[in-house]
Amino acid sequence: MPKYDAKEWTKRDCLQCLAWREGDCNKGDFGYIALVGGSLKYSGAAKLANIAAAAMRSGAGVVKLAVPKTIANAVAPYLCESTLFPLSDEDGEILFDEKEISLLTANVNAVGIGMGCGTGNGVKETVRFLLREFDGNLVVDADGLNCIAQTGAQVLDGCKPRVVLTPHVKEFSRLTGKTVNEITDDPQTAAKEFAARHGVTLLLKGAVTVVTDGKETYAVKRGCAGMATAGSGDVLSGIVTALLGYNPDKTLQATATAAYVNGFAGELAQKNLNPISMIASDTAMQIARAITLLTKTDDV
Repeated sequence: MPKYDAKEWTKRDCLQCLAWREGDCNKGDFGYIALVGGSLKYSGAAKLANIAAAAMRSGAGVVKLAVPKTIANAVAPYLCESTLFPLSDEDGEILFDEKEISLLTANVNAVGIGMGCGTGNGVKETVRFLLREFDGNLVVDADGLNCIAQTGAQVLDGCKPRVVLTPHVKEFSRLTGKTVNEITDDPQTAAKEFAARHGVTLLLKGAVTVVTDGKETYAVKRGCAGMATAGSGDVLSGIVTALLGYNPDKTLQATATAAYVNGFAGELAQKNLNPISMIASDTAMQIARAITLLTKTDDV
């Protein structure tokens, strides 16, 4: 078992990003965010809707879910509160269109990209464009991370947005060139070194999740076996992007809080069910209760 000597992120720490809301507030006070995901191969309409639902339950004011036009009609029935933003596509995968991406991101505080997108040229160009041009917090997960790995991590150097990467160990291995064993032997050091080198915030998923910007590092010790299921990372991406939407200047703290909320919601879901039968939407359904317990009581 690797050693974690970073400060543990706690319920009390989460409160700085989950402040109680006054009665005279409006949706604009809590961030417009965009989530870019999906492809014909990985359509998962309900799964994509789960990402948006996770973001809404995590407090985002407005969520725009951007998907390839080919799958937009399949996704639409699963969305209630979120806005659907169809993107040009080719063979069911996002086709880069600067005007469309600029319109999508014009008024948003945070963007999450990569969930089921594939790694075609259109996706790569979209990720590169956001790294160059988007002025906000940019969360990159899943295929977005694979696009960066294929291009080379140097693409992260000196980029415009405040970048948050959310890899699991295998994705981090592709990003760094390190073996999985090298990372798991000392994930804290590997994460911290990479974040410092490229000027990003890194959330390295694991039994203990490491969140670091290369200067400060936190260990998030929340989660459970039932979360080892397809879509759990997508739900986390929704939570991270939402929290960054209304905590735009607290990139590191909001990312750590999102990891805590996600892990705690998973624990609550597992208590209701069991670690064998849990699916990612069970975690998403417990986000509201997790936040209630985090903000209202001391018995966490």
